[in-house]
Amino acid sequence: MRFFVDTSIFVDCLRKNVVSSSKSFIKSLQDMNTGYTSTITVAGLSVGAHLSPRKDALRKTLDLLTPVILIDIDKNIALEGGRIYSSLVKNGEEIELNDCLIAAAARSVGINDIVTRNIEHFQRIEGIRAIAPEELGFN
Repeated sequence: MRFFVDTSIFVDCLRKNVVSSSKSFIKSLQDMNTGYTSTITVAGLSVGAHLSPRKDALRKTLDLLTPVILIDIDKNIALEGGRIYSSLVKNGEEIELNDCLIAAAARSVGINDIVTRNIEHFQRIEGIRAIAPEELGFN
């Protein structure tokens, strides 16, 4: 099974108090070549790394991304993300545009399962299944 990894799971691994289920999940992707994420996630993590007082923050962030395949945001993904966002706004279920772009990037590679801590947000997107690492058996 292939998974698209949301920013929140990587953040769990970069926190001072690492969330062990997220760390175990990311480690499992190293051997299986089944993890994907978006360059939108890379941008968000980069902000945190550059704001961090730790000198090795960017290196740790980049190391954490090595087990996943990065999906660049292209015109089609941008258009689909905009369509998802506008649909949610019209229905009064607005979430962050970045989450809509992440969902569109996942769909662009045929993935509907997004591993995330933002279950409520991603569940609003039709056809997307939001999953926490614990639901996959990671502790």
